[in-house]
Amino acid sequence: MVKFIKNFILIIIITSMIIIPPYELCSKSKNPIHSLTKIIYYYYDSSVPPKYHRSYTITITSDSIRIIVDSYGDVINDKEFEIDSNQFELIKKSLVLNRIKKGKKIESKGCTGGTSDKIEYYDNDKCLLSASAYHCGNKDYGDLRGDIKNVAQDIRNLIPNFSELLKRDD
Repeated sequence: MVKFIKNFILIIIITSMIIIPPYELCSKSKNPIHSLTKIIYYYYDSSVPPKYHRSYTITITSDSIRIIVDSYGDVINDKEFEIDSNQFELIKKSLVLNRIKKGKKIESKGCTGGTSDKIEYYDNDKCLLSASAYHCGNKDYGDLRGDIKNVAQDIRNLIPNFSELLKRDD
């Protein structure tokens, strides 16, 4: 009987390894891209003096895009712009075309000084994906897979005068 239970448990473990994909979404949505209501992209700058440091968070919905630019928590700009549903669909398609997904986490093994990207997307308040990449020493670490640089560029292209928003009025 004990041998039967051990074999049964082993079969369940092996089966679950085959059935469950190598990445997990925050929830188990069958086609999450079509149900997206909000996408949040984060860019974390490397450790440089505050005068040069720029991190930002961009939140996109079907009718608006908001960017908050900061330097170590000191908000430099907080702007919101109207977009239309076609522009939101463009970003959703970019996520698919650039194969954005969550994979097995790769540890940085002590590499320091790089930048990071993080992407989250939601169906209302339900998180469907949250993954990040740390770029250091010409390598990528973390659990974000796909071409986040292309997605980030598509997102930034929706923001009027993006580079001007990174400037500090000192």
